[in-house]
Amino acid sequence: MPPLWNDLISVLPTSHPPLSPLPTIGSAAPLPPKLGLQAYSEDTLIAFVRHCGCPFAESEVKQLAKVANEDASLKIVIVTMSDETAAREWFAAVGGDFDDPSRVSLIADPSRELYAAFGVGTLPWSGLFGTAMLGPLSELASKGIKNRATAPGSARWQNSATFAVAKGGEVKWVHVAEHAGDMSDMEAAARSLKL
Repeated sequence: MPPLWNDLISVLPTSHPPLSPLPTIGSAAPLPPKLGLQAYSEDTLIAFVRHCGCPFAESEVKQLAKVANEDASLKIVIVTMSDETAAREWFAAVGGDFDDPSRVSLIADPSRELYAAFGVGTLPWSGLFGTAMLGPLSELASKGIKNRATAPGSARWQNSATFAVAKGGEVKWVHVAEHAGDMSDMEAAARSLKL
């Protein structure tokens, strides 16, 4: 499919799996099978990113690499809505410069069931097309992070979120985006696991 076609399809409304309640600080993190049985065997940052090709998703991956490289005890899980092939190609392209790639899991979740299991739903109209995202978009562009080709299976309405989960499964930090450009502060997320 031509890249422009993927862009057009990504803004069409899509169905979403039923949402579970959003985990709160102090609660037990969900443990869907897709995460694996050892999901919380270490302090973990779980980032549900926007679509593959989105500059905000790319920036969050770069932030995750930075905090992971500063703290070798962190496990990183990146969840994207594209299929496995598109997710791997995008991840290789955006640089995820992790010193220890074995501590990073990239999970393709095209059905968005994992997003739903964590209560991460869709953005409202104003969250996707409002002016609040223009400032962060411009700032990323000044750093050379711009829109890339939209991967097949992308759903621009899907929201993003990050959870810091301590070893054993207790949620220590939550950030759910209020608009497309509302990126998680990965350093704050990592710090929450040390408190």
